[in-house]
Amino acid sequence: MGVLTTKRYVPTEDLLEIYKKLYGREVITKNAIVDCSYLQFLEMYGEMLAISKLYPTYSRKSPFLVEQFQEYFLGGLDDMAFWSTKIYHLTSFMLENGTSDCNLPENPLFIVCGGRRSSTRGSKVQKNYFHRNLTVSLTKDIRKNINYTERGVLFTVNSWISDSPLSFMYQALERNIQIMFPGSSHQPSKHISSPLASYFLSLPYARLGWAMTSADLNQDGYGDLVVGAPGYSRPGHIQIGRVYLLYGNDLGLPPIDLDLDQEAHGILEGFEPSGRFGSALAVLDFNQDGTPDLAVGAPSVGSEKLTYKGAVYIYFGSKQGRMSSSPNITISCQDVYCNLGWTLLAADVNGDSEPDLVIGSPFAPGGGRQKGIVAAFYSGPSQSNKEQLNVEAANWMVRGEDDFAWLGYSLHGVLVNNKTLLLVGSPTWKNASSLGHLFRTRDEKQSLGRVYGYFPPNCQSWFTISGDKAMGKLGTSLSSGHIMVNGTRTQVLLVGAPTHDDVSKMAFLTMTLHQGGTTRMYELTLDSQPSLLSTFSGDRRFSRFGGVLHLSDLDNDGLDEIIMAAPLRIADLTSGLIGGEDGRIYVYNGKQTTFGDMTGKCKSWIAPCPEEKAQYVLISPEAGSRFGSSVITVRSKEKNQVVIAAGRSSLGARLSGALHIYSLGLD
Repeated sequence: MGVLTTKRYVPTEDLLEIYKKLYGREVITKNAIVDCSYLQFLEMYGEMLAISKLYPTYSRKSPFLVEQFQEYFLGGLDDMAFWSTKIYHLTSFMLENGTSDCNLPENPLFIVCGGRRSSTRGSKVQKNYFHRNLTVSLTKDIRKNINYTERGVLFTVNSWISDSPLSFMYQALERNIQIMFPGSSHQPSKHISSPLASYFLSLPYARLGWAMTSADLNQDGYGDLVVGAPGYSRPGHIQIGRVYLLYGNDLGLPPIDLDLDQEAHGILEGFEPSGRFGSALAVLDFNQDGTPDLAVGAPSVGSEKLTYKGAVYIYFGSKQGRMSSSPNITISCQDVYCNLGWTLLAADVNGDSEPDLVIGSPFAPGGGRQKGIVAAFYSGPSQSNKEQLNVEAANWMVRGEDDFAWLGYSLHGVLVNNKTLLLVGSPTWKNASSLGHLFRTRDEKQSLGRVYGYFPPNCQSWFTISGDKAMGKLGTSLSSGHIMVNGTRTQVLLVGAPTHDDVSKMAFLTMTLHQGGTTRMYELTLDSQPSLLSTFSGDRRFSRFGGVLHLSDLDNDGLDEIIMAAPLRIADLTSGLIGGEDGRIYVYNGKQTTFGDMTGKCKSWIAPCPEEKAQYVLISPEAGSRFGSSVITVRSKEKNQVVIAAGRSSLGARLSGALHIYSLGLD
């Protein structure tokens, strides 16, 4: 809803002239333009108000409907944008050149120019009396705020939207909360609202920061940053995607604001229409020649043919850190809707102490419907001679248990006693009946989520961790590290359940925090099932707390700090009428973790309180930007910088995404 403003200007005089030139006569009046434009303006706000009230209902029933609305590969908003653009260009071609060389089937998705001609007949436009009745209703209840200028008209909604009873109720409640709890409105010293630098793009809808990874690409001893922008488009090339390379030095990443299209040290660009190149990234020495290589996922390759098979491209590196201009190896999939390359990971699978390439495809059939697959290709010198690989011939593979389990949605690798533990998230796993999908029991719960732990090359899981609440989606995010728990150094695994419901307590009042999000922390050992140590919970409805997790040593004390993101969190305590998707990041010191509920034991009257135990809280510098959509750290000589992606930032262009760089001086 970031496109909406409280004011809109319509150049009525210019529109009248345009209509006259198009039709050669007057076909519409000035009053008609004003009335219709004002009606559209009000309807947009009506939709916003309605959606804000319907969202909780639909989101609780199915997080999929709201979480995948934009990105889902088949029929999501981005996919529809690609097809709309393609059909628009075909239509423009036919208007300019005629349809004699075009085949026009009933389904416009299959229009092809160069074939036989098919004639179609348009349907008569019907009058919409709904709009007429709505206009009458609105003009009765809402005072028009129309200000005429010399060449147009200015619409505003300030007066009526602020007088809305529902809006007034929320504002009054928030004022009372601030009076009752004065500490809730001030900005504590732990809040950081200004990044060291911000990186952005100048073209819209690029989704900069959808995927990030860090590695020493040029082997100078300092970490470098690799960033994917799978929505990147150029005129005539929609959602081809890009990957940007930024080299660090002894002082870290560049400490100034950058337009990466102009200032990045290296750029790789996709070449498949709507392939979404840059959706996943991994750095490893795949051909074992001593230099890092880059693997890039493009899960929507094949969208033009409605196959969405996906692909993974491997670019061989050089000692200077530059990558090949074109992929040296392409890994493909034969299954329709395979979406190969949704997630990527570098981890030692065959036990030779060299990272191998692990590929997650949660939407792949896997022998059913969206069971998901995880496959691994072993690195080695022989890979230098191969240009094409097929995932069906992978060296190691596992498949999801049930239809729509989405195995491989998240991947994480960690060494436990020098053995690689491969963790795989299956966030939409459900406790289905043992009698099969045709039989359902009362105890069956959707999207509980499950995490599988493998010690490859064994394909049998060593352990599983299952969610306990329907729609909680345990396993959406994974991370691990070493921290102090009650004074004992412990290797831990963090598992996010960002749509898990929790309970908020405000003095004597309680409220369900629908999809506030929860993160579980487990102890990792080689000998037993992970044991639960602590939990963390978000403090806002729908904030998706724990949707992104990352552990990294920020203060060089040998212990990792815990970084948790709530990318949809807003500041409004009431989750009010016109909310955001601002986002917030919580940084917990690795020396100050305890057993039990880390965010439930609060000094204030409000619980959960994720800020209270946090050492730093990073505040979104831009409203509605989904600050915290991904997180990575980049190590230099003296510091370990935190890079936060805001996937829907409009810093450089509308919803193009941005990266914010922080150097945290942890005590």
